[in-house]
Amino acid sequence: DMVEKGVAPSATTYNTMLDGLFRAGHATNAYRMFRYLQRVGLPVGIVTYNTMINGLCRSGKVGYARMVLKELGRTEHAPNAITYTTVMKCCFRYGRFDQGLETFLSLLEGGYISDAFPYTTVISALVKKGRMQEANAYCELMIQSGSTLDNACYNTLIHLRCQEGKLDDAFELLKIMEEGGLESDEYTFSILVNGLCKMGQIEAAEKQIWSMEMMGMQSNVVAYNCLIDALCKSHEVDAAIRVLHSMKLKDDFTYTSLVHGLCKVGRYHMASKFLRICLHEGNNVLASAKRAVISGLRSAGFKNDLRKVRSALYMARLLRS
Repeated sequence: DMVEKGVAPSATTYNTMLDGLFRAGHATNAYRMFRYLQRVGLPVGIVTYNTMINGLCRSGKVGYARMVLKELGRTEHAPNAITYTTVMKCCFRYGRFDQGLETFLSLLEGGYISDAFPYTTVISALVKKGRMQEANAYCELMIQSGSTLDNACYNTLIHLRCQEGKLDDAFELLKIMEEGGLESDEYTFSILVNGLCKMGQIEAAEKQIWSMEMMGMQSNVVAYNCLIDALCKSHEVDAAIRVLHSMKLKDDFTYTSLVHGLCKVGRYHMASKFLRICLHEGNNVLASAKRAVISGLRSAGFKNDLRKVRSALYMARLLRS
């Protein structure tokens, strides 16, 4: 229509088309269109390159995204922080850790970092890989850079300290964060509760849950799940059941932890009851938990409970299909 009416497409037109193709799942067509624009000499600026890199990353085509990034480096258009951060996040998401770290170093060496977000992205990735020394080094570098730390940055630092077992440092960071005018959020509490549970400090974790409830965060499923899992691993299943009953929201992990915990202490009848409740609520449990319940009921001779569980599992499969 534009051609017929004599309206010349602009760079914005093509960028919109490229973005639309990616969003519609036509990454290959978007890539061909990009090459067509280059071939016929149509305007290809930094926005077009960022659109391509972002779209290729979202489509999981990490190699193509890195290739376009390298091409951008050879043009008159300088890559910006958005460009590098997009590729870096994509590499980490799809398991190309070394390439993600290489991209971050290029971002750092090029002086493109204007905020703390790229730092927190790479720190989180390093923590997940267990490379704590490097994560700490980048934490120091982030602080020295004078970047303004937001909730996400503090949560990343608190998570790092909890992973290292340095809970005192984690709570000191929480204090600094709150004194700086930032409020802890559900993710902050989840990190702290998980850290305390891993260190066996279940009572302290429960206090964090109480503090969370006082702040109106009863929907924080992750924090509650961490506590239930820790209680079950400590064979305190009755306490875990009380926590479950106090939860407004529950998910698959909630019931999986409790069912496994009940089976470990030989309470198969109760485990089968919670498995049926879980299925009735539209949730599910891991296959290992189902096997543990069925095996336990069979060995204990609970034929009636075994029949009820199998019936509930069959009905759940029918509803999902």
